[in-house]
Amino acid sequence: MSNAIARALADRRSIRGYTSQPVSDDLVREILSEARWAPSATNTQTACVYVLTGDALEGFKADLRANAEANTPEDSDLGPRVPLPPLFQARQDEFFKTRASFIAAEEARLGVVAETPPVSPMVAAAGLWGAPVLLVLAIPRDIGLPYGCFDAGAFAQSIALAAHARGLGTCISGSNVRYPDILRRQIPDTEDKLFVIAITLGYPDWDAPLNHFPRTRLDVDEYATFVR
Repeated sequence: MSNAIARALADRRSIRGYTSQPVSDDLVREILSEARWAPSATNTQTACVYVLTGDALEGFKADLRANAEANTPEDSDLGPRVPLPPLFQARQDEFFKTRASFIAAEEARLGVVAETPPVSPMVAAAGLWGAPVLLVLAIPRDIGLPYGCFDAGAFAQSIALAAHARGLGTCISGSNVRYPDILRRQIPDTEDKLFVIAITLGYPDWDAPLNHFPRTRLDVDEYATFVR
């Protein structure tokens, strides 16, 4: 890969461990200003962003953990999840297996003692891996989901790349909008919005095993068909 864009696309990864270094509002604005050039359906620019920090972020994390500990059923604005077809379920299972085995080996090497009893992944993730900022992307309730989700998805990737270019990390996560009611406790006047996705933002902790387990991607010929 010979250019900066190609390197950024390959090097960017989901960050699940952050340092305590704060991210200024000015830097968040800079990232969002750059990401606003993401494409949207017929330039409608339907996606909006709520930036959670400070007390609002802590309140959300506390509610998220409480729901995770209680195994509260999710109630996403986008509707219930559908079961994955076997091919995609197998890919997800392989991903979780690879990640878990790598982290277990790294923690054993570092002498990290596992909690007893172990904390469930959802409860552990409720701390947002120490990220100082959470960006919540939403669309108007009266916009069709296909167009609105496309806009939010393109915007999310642009945010991730703009952050990566500045040495920050992100993790785009649907699980952090699975309880929209607790988001609305922290974000007023959002009854007319649908929460689509959330993005943690902060400076990566590169000592965290979660930030450097092996990743894979399909070869082009496995997903692309050239029709002439």
